[in-house]
Amino acid sequence: MRHKLKYLIPPALIIFAVLIFMLLKATRPEAPPVEEEQRRWPVAALNIQIEELSPTIRLFGQINTEALTSIRARSAGDIDQVMVQSGDSVDQGELLIQIDPLDAQAERDLKFAEREDLLAQKSQRLAQFESDKRSLTQDRELVTLAERQLERNRQLAQSNRVSTRDVEIAEQALRQQRLTLFQKELAVEQHPSRLQQLEASLKRVESQLQIAERNLAATQLTAPEAGRVVEVMVAQGDRVSANTVMATLVVPSRIELMATLPLRYVAKARSLLADNTPITVEALVDGVSYQFELDRFAAQTDRSASMTGYFRLTSGDATQLPLGRFIEARMSLPTLEPSIWIPTSALYGRDRIYQIDNERLHAITVNLLGEYEQQGRPGFLVQTDQLKDGDQVLANRLPQAVEGLAVEVIDEYSAGSDL
Repeated sequence: MRHKLKYLIPPALIIFAVLIFMLLKATRPEAPPVEEEQRRWPVAALNIQIEELSPTIRLFGQINTEALTSIRARSAGDIDQVMVQSGDSVDQGELLIQIDPLDAQAERDLKFAEREDLLAQKSQRLAQFESDKRSLTQDRELVTLAERQLERNRQLAQSNRVSTRDVEIAEQALRQQRLTLFQKELAVEQHPSRLQQLEASLKRVESQLQIAERNLAATQLTAPEAGRVVEVMVAQGDRVSANTVMATLVVPSRIELMATLPLRYVAKARSLLADNTPITVEALVDGVSYQFELDRFAAQTDRSASMTGYFRLTSGDATQLPLGRFIEARMSLPTLEPSIWIPTSALYGRDRIYQIDNERLHAITVNLLGEYEQQGRPGFLVQTDQLKDGDQVLANRLPQAVEGLAVEVIDEYSAGSDL
């Protein structure tokens, strides 16, 4: 019996220990549940202010002009001298290019000789007309005398006092005299038309002479107005024909900034132009400040999201502006609208910011008006009806920003403070 108890005691102890453990576990007090704490992202907040501010818009454009002056040869000739180079500034009337005047001089002399010949023909025609008028009276008298002689011979022939031959001779003399009278009358009658032909030819030659004299004077090509030489296409010794472009000039006052304007601003800009409200653009070119003013829009556009605007120069040394230069400029819209300034880091995409309410983010869609610097800090002006003065918006860039994200404001600013 003892031997059996020896083997039963260990399993009984183990079973007893297990029962005691289960009893203790079942009767122990329950620990309070541990709540899982949600992570909060540290952010900077901006206390917004609704103000009336004028936005600025960043534009990219090109210095250009549609009014280049082409210096052309009026007649053929050889280039004697070229006095300017590309980039030179010239005054009105300054000599640019000299063409050998030999060809133009020969053409002018030829037309001058033709005019002198026609003038001599006109003088001769007038003298001939006066002579024809004087002889016309005499020829009429001679015809009358010839008629009387013929009549006398006929009467004498009837009494056999003259021969038939004398009558025939008188008839022939009358016909000859009548022919001469007819020719004189025709000459007098045709005088106005012949004189008109001579005067027409004279006018034609005088016009050609004026052109020839102008071409001769144009062998010295001068600047039509003060400007800057853009390009010279010829060199000394070159042979040019009539109408050849030899140089191009630009008048500084006609230089423009051609910039593309986003379509969302075009309607507003057109309305301001219609009201004669100036729209200005400022740009830095090689460290020099220039100011332009919107003058007009292009008649058409080949872009779906922008339109080309032409801005005329209003301030700055135009002679130093390089044509074809691409620049960045800022356009100020002279409109004061209720708007909210936010830093660039607060705008997500093109139309979304995040309001901070009860330590959570709420996405708000805004209307982007343009750029604006606040206390030297770049930012944007936006419009929305979902915010009021004093509301907080996310001011820093947060890649995890989504609707409902928990955040903790560690920095707080105001729109007018130095961020």
